[in-house]
Amino acid sequence: MRVCILGIGLSSLTLAKALVNQNIYVDFYAQKKINLPDKSRTIGISKSNIDFFNSSIINIDKISHKVKKIEIFSDNLKKEKLINFQNNSTELFSIIKNKKLFEILKNSLAKNKYFKKVNLLNFNYLKK
Repeated sequence: MRVCILGIGLSSLTLAKALVNQNIYVDFYAQKKINLPDKSRTIGISKSNIDFFNSSIINIDKISHKVKKIEIFSDNLKKEKLINFQNNSTELFSIIKNKKLFEILKNSLAKNKYFKKVNLLNFNYLKK
């Protein structure tokens, strides 16, 4: 089987990695120039999604920061806690830098025989 994925982003890279891990050929169509995500941008991923990544996609434990406690305060209410989530036994979710996850997925795919990146030229002629 061969699958075509259009566009480059964390979702498409994750899908491509999941497919090549199942020995499915992936043709990945993206612009020639890849704009890497901002260095400081992060995403939150739930525990179940971290577990899925680690078991099915790629191990991301080394780049994730586990969050076990969340407290939300209000300046208007004399710094009173509005919300307090806490679980001492396990993480609530993890925070990962977009750029780091993007690079790990991209580098892993580049080495895979089931993956082929096709650079697209400018498609301005389609905009009429």
